[in-house]
Amino acid sequence: MDGTSVESTAGIILVGTYPSNITTFDRLLPRPLLPVAHKPLFSYAVSWLRQAGIRDVAICSNHWTQALQAHLARHAPDGDELSYYEEAMPRGAAGSVRDAAWRSDAENFVVTDGTAVPTVELGELLASHRASGAAATVVVHAERPRRGQRSFLVPCGIYVFARRALDLVAPRGFCDIKEKLIPRLYQAGEKVSVHAATGATARVLDAGTYLAVNEWMVEQLVEAAEPDDGYVGSGSVLAHRSAQISAGAVFVGPVLVGPGARVMAGATVVGPTSIGLEATVGRGALVSRTAVWRRSVVGDEAVADRCIVADDAVVEPCTRAFGVVKTRARQPHPEPMAGGRAGFADLFPSVPVKKPAIS
Repeated sequence: MDGTSVESTAGIILVGTYPSNITTFDRLLPRPLLPVAHKPLFSYAVSWLRQAGIRDVAICSNHWTQALQAHLARHAPDGDELSYYEEAMPRGAAGSVRDAAWRSDAENFVVTDGTAVPTVELGELLASHRASGAAATVVVHAERPRRGQRSFLVPCGIYVFARRALDLVAPRGFCDIKEKLIPRLYQAGEKVSVHAATGATARVLDAGTYLAVNEWMVEQLVEAAEPDDGYVGSGSVLAHRSAQISAGAVFVGPVLVGPGARVMAGATVVGPTSIGLEATVGRGALVSRTAVWRRSVVGDEAVADRCIVADDAVVEPCTRAFGVVKTRARQPHPEPMAGGRAGFADLFPSVPVKKPAIS
């Protein structure tokens, strides 16, 4: 059996992020746990590996291990071998990969960022790695050329490492992948291969990119319009059977409505928008291109446009919120979101993906 078949390949998901700027958005949740179309962000990486037949998956985190386990438990079916590695001291991406790999019998390791939605075809990636004979394969995409400049290749945050590549990572200390491990492989005479993806990987870097990724995934789900785990499609809406939607509510574009959510008479919801568990959109309210999280409320006659309305937050009746992160705490001057009003098309090229399960 070849050394890069799924039977001899393990997955490693890196979820230990350290934001460089602590904004209102960064304080909401650890980034891997952000709800994207009603699923925690890092569960998309798990689903990507699982769909390719990789069952041996390690989650590498810093101090969120218990929270990650609790959120992922219902997304991992029987038969998956999910393990969790929590680093006591910062080890860097390569250090975390090395430590997780030493607990597995696999010969090759697919490594991905838990703050992204991988879209590269994993079977093709493994075949490319096998054919190259490389110690490491880096997934890249072609950056859109700017005026007067040539396009160039940009890493997507996805790698395949042969076990021998990780011998160059010390058992202690900090070691990054791009800045340290890849140069060491070149210095050791090892081959590093490149696999070109058809488009960029959708990654959450800040509030603006979070909304773009959430909107994109809502579009994917509503377009598929397949009943899944209690969700039923009707026109431009994919709603859970337990949601309460008034006959007088108006929906424009793709909208995802979660369990127990309420959309009252006269409300208008413009997509791509997601409305979370037990959230409420009041009478006559307008919600547009917004992520409404669990138990939050957009009051009667209120407007929320291009916003993140976090868990238990309230947009007061008859008020207006434009491009802000609305939290449960009182914030007389909500912080504008980084990234402005850029949409997904501006941030990531269009790429096809498989329909993820909603749960």
